Amino acid sequence: MSQSYDTVFVGSGLGALASASLMAQRGQKVLVVEKHNIPGGYASNFRRKDFTFDVSLHSFDGVVRGAHSFKVIEACGVADKVEFLHHPTLYRYRSPDIDITVGHRDLEGYKQTLYRCFPEEIDNIDRLFAESKRNYKDLCGFLYSPKPFWMRFVATPFAYPRVLRYGHETVDKYFSRFTRNERLKEVLSAQWSYYGLPAKDLAFGYFSYPFIDYLENGGYSIKGGSQALSSALVEVIEAHGGRVELESGVQQILVDRGRVTGVVTRRSGPVKARNVVANVSPHAVVGLAGKQHFPSKYLTRLDKLKFSVSGFQVYLGLDCPLSELGVGPEEYIHFFSPGKTQRTQFEHIQAGELHQDNTSWSINYFSNVDPSMVPPGKSSLGLFTLTGPDVWHSLDKLAYRRKKAALTDLLIANAERVIPGLRDHIEVCEAGSPRTMTKFTQNPQGAIYGFEQTPQQSGLFNRFPQKYPVKGLYQVGAWTFPGAGFIGTMLSARLLVDRYF
Repeated sequence: MSQSYDTVFVGSGLGALASASLMAQRGQKVLVVEKHNIPGGYASNFRRKDFTFDVSLHSFDGVVRGAHSFKVIEACGVADKVEFLHHPTLYRYRSPDIDITVGHRDLEGYKQTLYRCFPEEIDNIDRLFAESKRNYKDLCGFLYSPKPFWMRFVATPFAYPRVLRYGHETVDKYFSRFTRNERLKEVLSAQWSYYGLPAKDLAFGYFSYPFIDYLENGGYSIKGGSQALSSALVEVIEAHGGRVELESGVQQILVDRGRVTGVVTRRSGPVKARNVVANVSPHAVVGLAGKQHFPSKYLTRLDKLKFSVSGFQVYLGLDCPLSELGVGPEEYIHFFSPGKTQRTQFEHIQAGELHQDNTSWSINYFSNVDPSMVPPGKSSLGLFTLTGPDVWHSLDKLAYRRKKAALTDLLIANAERVIPGLRDHIEVCEAGSPRTMTKFTQNPQGAIYGFEQTPQQSGLFNRFPQKYPVKGLYQVGAWTFPGAGFIGTMLSARLLVDRYF
């Protein structure tokens, strides 16, 4: 092995890039190895004709200077290398009986809206948000404390008690502490599709941080798309002596006597390393290292963990400004609910029974926030819904194409009910399915949130650990603590480096 590094990263998602930037700034020699020809994983862009689309970013929570989330951006060295564009509104939620808009950084305004919709629940709403803000403070205290991780962990029952008190609950169970109004609980969790589970199944410990962070600190896009963030992290890594190897990929993780010794990459061959950090699925890690290096009980537990749901995204480039189609400049994210319960919708999603009257979906008016990604006089938007992976991966090529075209058409038909005449202005149409997710990320079943974010698989004690039972082998990103999402994966990087490096 002619090359030697302190740490090699498998994959170049945000978790890996953030970790590598932190380590490189601390003087470590790092190598990031990526199969794709661009870095970033889900934090990347693609082009169709003259339109640039962000692969996955719908909203980045809390990245305003002075907020806790922004501290991660600063620590990674990219605060002055990327520009965050705030959304004109946080989101609009539309169902048969309710149509509300949540303002940018306007928690009090949101509460006033809820008062008007649920006047009999005013006291309960006040109590819920007062406790949710205290819980957010505890979470931030734990996640961003300068103390060593073990000290934070030991101090949790006394210094951050709500992290333990509510960490084992679902979102619905937590909300039920304050209200029995099922409709109010569904409105409070209107963004549930961005977490991959209905409120009755979703871990409050995961949901609770962005719930308040979005309302108090806002939602943001990245100017030029999330590729700008990934490229900025690569710039920091390389400026501090690190290397990012694209169009390569790790073919094997080398293990000797219970400790990693390096990797074999497609382009460079054998590479020595004291540590290996994986930003791919744990199942892929076991395959690369070899099952024989892991205890049987560990493998049994891993096999029992459930993957998250997948998603389906349609990207549209339009030949006119959004304003010509009646879309105001204040619009960004719209969540549409058919009026059925979230769990009923999720059952339809898992079964592949997607229809305008039984499942939630959303619109993102991308060019209302960043017009630099479209040609002058044109615009772009995205249509999104969750979808169960099983109904996609078993299809033959022809059946897959038909299903992909049918769901694309359904989402466009849904959007035309809101934007009359939309079809007549579509210049570019691209769609991503669970198969697309698997192809570009190697995530099993196209899981877009890593493991399913239930209380049984989340929190301090139940989330897949960052440290493997093989010495020198670690996990970062959506598959481990604290969970999926842009800030979640970057937080996992900071926690990993602070705890083990």
